[in-house]
Amino acid sequence: MAVADAKSFSGAAEVLDVSISVVSRQITALEAELGVGLLKRTTRTVELTEAGASYLPRIRNLLAELENANRSLKAPASGAAGPIRVAAPSVVGLPLVAPAIADFTSGQPQISFQFDILDRAVDPQEEGYDLAFTLGEQAVEGGAKSLAQIEVGLFASPAYLAIFGRPRGPADLSAHRGLLLTNQPDWKLRSSEHFQPRPHFWSNRLDVLKTMCVAGHGIALLPNFLVQAEFAGNGLVQLLDGFEPKPLSLMAVHSPTRTPTAQAQMFLGFLNTRFRRLRL
Repeated sequence: MAVADAKSFSGAAEVLDVSISVVSRQITALEAELGVGLLKRTTRTVELTEAGASYLPRIRNLLAELENANRSLKAPASGAAGPIRVAAPSVVGLPLVAPAIADFTSGQPQISFQFDILDRAVDPQEEGYDLAFTLGEQAVEGGAKSLAQIEVGLFASPAYLAIFGRPRGPADLSAHRGLLLTNQPDWKLRSSEHFQPRPHFWSNRLDVLKTMCVAGHGIALLPNFLVQAEFAGNGLVQLLDGFEPKPLSLMAVHSPTRTPTAQAQMFLGFLNTRFRRLRL
């Protein structure tokens, strides 16, 4: 819809506040799934194909229904009341989950929350959490639901690149300094090969790696949403676009042996609707 309205990929990217490459990949994936071209691309503009012109009004109606569903969640539902215990790592808990809880509780005053930021693995069943969030390459075992796909990229500061040069391909990474997660010994790039710069700094926190990256200490693999401000302000440069790993999954995990409470199910439905609309 955004590309059709803007008649360009760059215009859609600006409206959605994402990179042009994200928009292009989303459209390509949609066309591949449908098996038909939706857009005619030229050097000056983007136009709808016949199939795209037929498809567009239908998805407008579907998204209008989605908005109605979102609004309906703000009305108290019978039988849904009580506490919800939630845990999330800081990288997604602070920018994504906390605002979602704030918006959800605005329309659900009968539901209370305990929200813990825990930068470690959480077992919902053993620790009594209704939902625990995790960020990974694939679904974890047990009761898990994928909420969103998180785009990731390799980033470095202009100051770092001025000293060490810019890698032109994955093989060049071996000559660079790496800012690495303690539980991620190497980077599996989109080519399915493992490439790793020389380890220079380790941390279990992505926000710490971002701080070191902005300060010019090396190259870091980071979620795009975490560095939007720095990237837009030229504080960070994205490297090797097209070689970055496949998107990560934002997962909501619950106990596989215990049925979620009514209020937890309502919150999970709210999250599913909220995050499916986002390009992260």
